[in-house]
Amino acid sequence: EHSDGELKVSKSGVETVAKMVLDAVRSGKIRDVDFDASDLHPKGADRAAIEWVFFMDSINFSFWTEEGAKFVVTYKDKSYTGYFAGCACVNRAIDNGIPITSADYMQNITVEDVKKVFVADDGGIIPMAEQRAQVLSEAGAVLNAKFGGSFYHCVENCGKSAVKLLATIVENFESYRDFGDFKGKKVSFLKRAQILVADVYGCLKNKNEIGSFYDIGELTMFADYRVPQALAYLGALHYSSKLLKSLRSNPILPSGCPLEMELRGFSIKACDDIVDVAKRLRTAMDIHLRTITAIDVDMFLWAYRREHAVEIEKNVPYHRVRSINY
Repeated sequence: EHSDGELKVSKSGVETVAKMVLDAVRSGKIRDVDFDASDLHPKGADRAAIEWVFFMDSINFSFWTEEGAKFVVTYKDKSYTGYFAGCACVNRAIDNGIPITSADYMQNITVEDVKKVFVADDGGIIPMAEQRAQVLSEAGAVLNAKFGGSFYHCVENCGKSAVKLLATIVENFESYRDFGDFKGKKVSFLKRAQILVADVYGCLKNKNEIGSFYDIGELTMFADYRVPQALAYLGALHYSSKLLKSLRSNPILPSGCPLEMELRGFSIKACDDIVDVAKRLRTAMDIHLRTITAIDVDMFLWAYRREHAVEIEKNVPYHRVRSINY
C-alpha cells in the first residue's frame, strides 16, 4: 500500500476486471487482442517478422503528444494513432523499399531518417525523434556485433524460455533496462523488454516452434501510461481525490519519481491479482480454456482503454512522463 494512501489496489475492482477477462477468454473475444489480430502486425513467423517486432518494440514508447494534434497516420485508407500509427509508419517505409528493420539500417539511422519515416498526416513528427534514433542505432550495432545481425538468433538461442530471452534482451540492449530506484531499493518494470518477448511469442505462436515459450506466464503486465488508467477507471486501482486532482492538472512527471514508480508498481500488483482471481473463478466447464496470463490481462485492458477512450479520458487522466521506457 502507498505510504500516504494515495493509491490502493481494490479487491472488488480486481474481481470485476478478472470476471471481464475470464468472459473474454470464454467467449473467444480475447483473441481480438492477440498479436496477429492487428492488420499492421506481420503475419509471417520468420526472421523478417521477428526483425519487424524487434524494431517496433525498440521504439515502443511515448506516443502521446503534448498539446493539440495527436500523432495520426493514414495507411491503406485507415487512420491510426499512438503505437499503431508507429506500426503504420514502419510498414509504409518497408513498402517504399526502405530496409528499415535490418540491423545495418538501424545501426546507421539518423534523426533525419526518423523524422522522414515517422511523420503524421498533418506533417507532425513523432515525439522523441532524437532518442528513437539513438535507441535504434545502439540496438543495430549490438545486433551486428553479437547476434549475426538479427534478433531472430536471440530467439533461436533462448531454448523456448521467455525468461531466458528476457535476460538476453536486458543484458545486451541498454535501452531495454527499465529499472528504478524506490526508497533505496532497485525495482524492475521492464515494460518494453517484456512486451518484446510477448510479441515474439504472439507472432510465432502455432507457427514456429522456437517461440513456444513454456514459461510465458512468468512475465508481468507491461507498466505503461495507459493500463494504469484503465485499471483506475474500472476500479481495480483506487486513486485518492488528491492524486486525481494532481494528475488532472496535467503535469509532466519527472522520470523515476516516486509517484511514477508507485503507479507502475501498483499496476503490476493489480494485474497479478487479477490473474490469480481469474484462475480461481474458473470452473470445471473452463477446462479447455487457455491459461490466463498477465499478458492477456494487459492486452485486454490496453484494448479496452482504446475502445472507451473518450469516456475514460473524462474520468481518469493518464500520468505523463517523457521516457524511453514506455
